[in-house]
Amino acid sequence: MTRQFPDGPPADEAAALLTVQHRVARAMSLVTRLEIGPPPEMPSGPVIHAANHRSLADLLLAANTFSRWNWPIRPLVAAAYFDRPGIGGLLERLRCIPVSGAEALDLAVDVLAEGWSVAIMPEGRIVPEAEWGPTGVGRARSGIGRLALDTGLPVVAIGASGTERFWPRGRSVPRFRPGRRFPLAVSSEVVGVISDQPPRDATDHIMEAIARQVAVSDRLTGRTA
Repeated sequence: MTRQFPDGPPADEAAALLTVQHRVARAMSLVTRLEIGPPPEMPSGPVIHAANHRSLADLLLAANTFSRWNWPIRPLVAAAYFDRPGIGGLLERLRCIPVSGAEALDLAVDVLAEGWSVAIMPEGRIVPEAEWGPTGVGRARSGIGRLALDTGLPVVAIGASGTERFWPRGRSVPRFRPGRRFPLAVSSEVVGVISDQPPRDATDHIMEAIARQVAVSDRLTGRTA
């Protein structure tokens, strides 16, 4: 039997999260230049957003993107990030979901059951450029495929570029250039509902869509021609 999910989260909580996302977007506009398309056309109800992970700034970019789309979306974030000065408090205000190990999928299902859409980075870590390979993304864990199959909810693939230059892996804070803004780009593709596939195949299907959108975003930020 298909599981039923609410059409959306509580209206007051959604509005509060959007307010924080809008504030992050305004701050990001001072130091970055974002190219982003219109929001994907999706039916009402929770959606699973899957994106690549190149930088800690991906979390700031997510808030900026979801603010532009006017969608209150909650990302799953490694619990260790919440202990970092500065960014940890912001993640709490953005209602990010701290996860550790195998509990991630159960937490995601719980949040989806409350009507929220979630954002997940299937690679599970910040992937260094040396491991991107020709697709621009790293190896993903199969959890995203299991989540899509178990919930029957639609998936949107998101490709992001530019965050790796704005906040390089290993730095404690982003890079700032007075008078100049770092180019960031986000491109998305509706994967839709996935069914009748092994979790690994479902994950690979999602990652192929993410890789296509990463290629688009890389062109927009000038990483590739």
